[in-house]
Amino acid sequence: EASKDVLELLVLIETWWCDEGMRYGMTCNMLRQIRGGDHVWCRIKAGSMEPPLREQPVVCAGIGSGLAPHMAFLRERVRAAEAGEEVAPFSLFFGNRYKAKEYLYREEVEGYEEKYDWFKLHTAFSRDQAKKIYVQDLVGMTDDARLLLRENPTGMLYVCGNRNLPKPLQDNLVMSFSQHSEDAVEIVAATAAMEDMFVHGRAQQEVW
Repeated sequence: EASKDVLELLVLIETWWCDEGMRYGMTCNMLRQIRGGDHVWCRIKAGSMEPPLREQPVVCAGIGSGLAPHMAFLRERVRAAEAGEEVAPFSLFFGNRYKAKEYLYREEVEGYEEKYDWFKLHTAFSRDQAKKIYVQDLVGMTDDARLLLRENPTGMLYVCGNRNLPKPLQDNLVMSFSQHSEDAVEIVAATAAMEDMFVHGRAQQEVW
């Protein structure tokens, strides 16, 4: 409902070098070159994620263009808040390589963080320091996942990015859930809680 009449795309421009110079992916290059007034034929395919209810706490973890569905969920929560509706906490974990060049929607999300006390933003830019820090690391380093997902039975987790994200993210969810406990019983319980989310649809993901 936040933008009923607008179709917005977040597209990674695929490039690679060969003997003839830089090459671009076919579809993304076509989109890169269109201008206002151009017409593009397309088909909209529904995603696999079910949007959260405004009263459900949310944790979103996304890499690169995987931020797209999270922005849709966040904007809908902002719309509800602006309409005077009660909304649950929302934590966004976003990562890319370089902050200066790849901090997508920076002004918008930082504006939301400043304005709304129900929204928390965590960012990781892996190539900006000697020791690489990734989105999944931030999930394990903070309490957001534990508070919004393990301690609240209605909390929702959404994961979007490349196929290498889910496994280390799950490991860090266990760290957050167990508060970095070394107790074997607590680790088993935290692992079971994490797995239960995926089994019962409280954790949803789109990866490629």
